[in-house]
Amino acid sequence: MILKLVFQPINNEEVNLPVHYNRPLQGLFYNLMGKIMPDYHDDGTVIENKKLKLFTFSRIYPLDSFKAVNKRMKFYGPFVVYFASPMREILNAIYESIEKEETFRIEKNYFILEKSEILVNEFENSLLVKTLSPITTYSTIILPNGNRYTHYFSPYSTDFKKLVEDNLKRKANAMNLELDEEKFSIEPYGITEKNEKLLFYKGIIIKGWTGYFKLVGNKKLIELAINSGLGAKNAQGFGMVIPADEKNTNNIELNDENIAYL
Repeated sequence: MILKLVFQPINNEEVNLPVHYNRPLQGLFYNLMGKIMPDYHDDGTVIENKKLKLFTFSRIYPLDSFKAVNKRMKFYGPFVVYFASPMREILNAIYESIEKEETFRIEKNYFILEKSEILVNEFENSLLVKTLSPITTYSTIILPNGNRYTHYFSPYSTDFKKLVEDNLKRKANAMNLELDEEKFSIEPYGITEKNEKLLFYKGIIIKGWTGYFKLVGNKKLIELAINSGLGAKNAQGFGMVIPADEKNTNNIELNDENIAYL
């Protein structure tokens, strides 16, 4: 399920965040989650001796204009952020916490919750989706000198599509989903070089892609993609998507021009 949250800065103060705010925004959600599920930050969901964090979240979408100065994002007024998880326990933990909290903090900014809404969607075997945060896929190799090199894949590459598919099926395994078939594919829809985005997380540059993608396959896998994110680093704020209106692929509220990147 997807949770849509609208926050309003206290006393209408200016919001002042780093452009690369994934980590403090992630901290907000871990803090809310931790009030009900204190162990999930460390333990996650274990499958094949690996810990998966089965949630994702969007970029911040100010409802008014913003400015980016010295790698800081500044704006006034409310903003929208989306959170999603295929685990009802996580959604319930977040929802219960926001209902009890009076104020919320991201870095040194304080907010009140103006509105919360659970978005419910029906899924078919084919769906056009819009990114709310960049999708990233990569492969890391060890160079002869011992340094690590990370190669990020284009949405048009076979590796990108295969890594997205494998990641989604691994989550399905973690969720113990019973699938009558495991068919799933992802295709970029009008993606160009301008859709490539760069973000810092813990001092590391991460490349991802925004825009529209076509998902085809098992309805349960498509629903899982919406609720858990596509590609890697979902719990760091990458790969969140929502169903898009195929008749209007220029939705102003969720346009990339309304959010800040590197």
